[in-house]
Amino acid sequence: MTLWQSFLNDVLAYHYNISPSHRSSLTLLKGIERATSSFSIASFDSPVTYYKTIAQMTDYLLRFVAHDRSFVHIFDERAAFITASCTSETCVVPSCMNVFIFDCTPSLHVCRQFEERFGQKPRVVRMYNVMKNRLFHVVLKNEASFTHLL
Repeated sequence: MTLWQSFLNDVLAYHYNISPSHRSSLTLLKGIERATSSFSIASFDSPVTYYKTIAQMTDYLLRFVAHDRSFVHIFDERAAFITASCTSETCVVPSCMNVFIFDCTPSLHVCRQFEERFGQKPRVVRMYNVMKNRLFHVVLKNEASFTHLL
């Protein structure tokens, strides 16, 4: 796992460990501040690279994560930050998996973890690639299409 993936995981873990009714842009910014204090600028190629990456990630997180109040469970923080969400307020079994990645695509094991925990495959997988500023929607029709798309 890259240092930046670890940074992203720390920020999102802080944000999603807060009660959904109390999540906001401010809690996300607090998570970013906490994560940035844990490593030195000197360990990067240059201060410009460090600050540019922090700025890009902050912009992305504020636009796509700050107001997300969905049901969340962290599946794995090694390769990516993975959560589950559902469409209704009273959802018991979530139907969507959200994968937050910095620069690589995690393996298929995350979908298996979802199935083991909830007894079904997720209907939708959303992959958020932070540095490429992209969101990939993968609708699962069968396992073959999931394997092919990821």
